[in-house]
Amino acid sequence: MSESTDSWSDERMQAELEAVLTDLQTLEEHLADPLTLSGAITELETTITMYEQTDMGPDDA
Repeated sequence: MSESTDSWSDERMQAELEAVLTDLQTLEEHLADPLTLSGAITELETTITMYEQTDMGPDDA
């Protein structure tokens, strides 16, 4: 992901920051409640799927 954030609209920047905040809050929850190996694998698979579905290529910008 080498896309520059300089060309992002205010709305996109806001959405990206909110997504990061949500991810950090989720991480904080998991740190308070450690995952099992099975839970960690499920989380990784979910995260990979989420990023694959939201991956913005050059045509999507």
